[in-house]
Amino acid sequence: MKKMALLFISLLTALTLAACANNGASAGEGDVKTIKIGHGAAESFHMHQAWLKFKEELEKDGSFKVEIYPSSQFGNDAEMIESVKTGDLTMATPPSSFLTEEAPNIALIELPYVFESRQNAINTLAGEWGQKQLADLEDNGLVGLGYLENGLRHFTNNKKPVRTPEDIEGLKLRTMQVPAHVYLWNDLGATAEGAPFAEVYNNLSSGRFDGQENPIGIIYSQKFYEVQKYMTLTGHVYTAYLPVMNHDFWNGLSEEEQTAIKDAFKVGYDYQLELIKKEEAEQLEEIANNDQYKTEVIELTDDEKQAFMEAAQPTLEHYRDELGAEAYDEFIEAAKAAK
Repeated sequence: MKKMALLFISLLTALTLAACANNGASAGEGDVKTIKIGHGAAESFHMHQAWLKFKEELEKDGSFKVEIYPSSQFGNDAEMIESVKTGDLTMATPPSSFLTEEAPNIALIELPYVFESRQNAINTLAGEWGQKQLADLEDNGLVGLGYLENGLRHFTNNKKPVRTPEDIEGLKLRTMQVPAHVYLWNDLGATAEGAPFAEVYNNLSSGRFDGQENPIGIIYSQKFYEVQKYMTLTGHVYTAYLPVMNHDFWNGLSEEEQTAIKDAFKVGYDYQLELIKKEEAEQLEEIANNDQYKTEVIELTDDEKQAFMEAAQPTLEHYRDELGAEAYDEFIEAAKAAK
């Protein structure tokens, strides 16, 4: 009986202390909602800087705490998307092409030369077509917060200057694990393979791949120019990140909290676009004029660029058939209207 009495007193004391602790937390840290964001880029990359700006903006009134996990700390992009679905991560920041299972027409964004310019791509994604893709994601258990910039992709290699589609033939090329990318380069005569992003530098250094393709910011931040002799400004594909949030977390927020997240995201996105304008020219100049790593930067003439655009037509026709003429034509019309 004495043992039972002591156990009861101990349990009562513990419950009382817990109640006191909870009462103290509800007025302070207990009300703070934590958002965990994962992505695969380096901390120096402009997308990471956009999330830092988002964090700064959202944390101002003390309602949210934002934790950012760069450099694939939560795994690759596919793994991070799954972590969002299970709730282990609040948000992931994958390239849009990793979400085609949930919203198939998102694959259209990363087809070659479908946008006239970077601004044309930004306008298209901000418009009705781009917002419809976000709605399709929500129907499949994810909340698409919007789009972040990845950029126009360019070609680098360690074998020869590339100025024509014919120059691609015979090169071993790493691409994103995106079927449209692999299809394009193989169609041009390369041996292209989708491989994990984290392994790119080592694979280029070892000679497993002769070349790769990425936006300027990634080529710079990941130091690919250290192991690539030639860089051709093909601008062949526009890529965007598509931040996705756990559906249950989002629906558990008040309307005011959702608005605060949307507003902070816009601040981060606008900051990123300004940063890219400033950084890209500087990064390109540093790559071209680096005393230690001699990377030749090749800017295509209009005729040379046109040759690449024409060479990409079979890839576009293939995906028009695969995704359906109606969906493809609707996207192309949206891109034309967004000029």
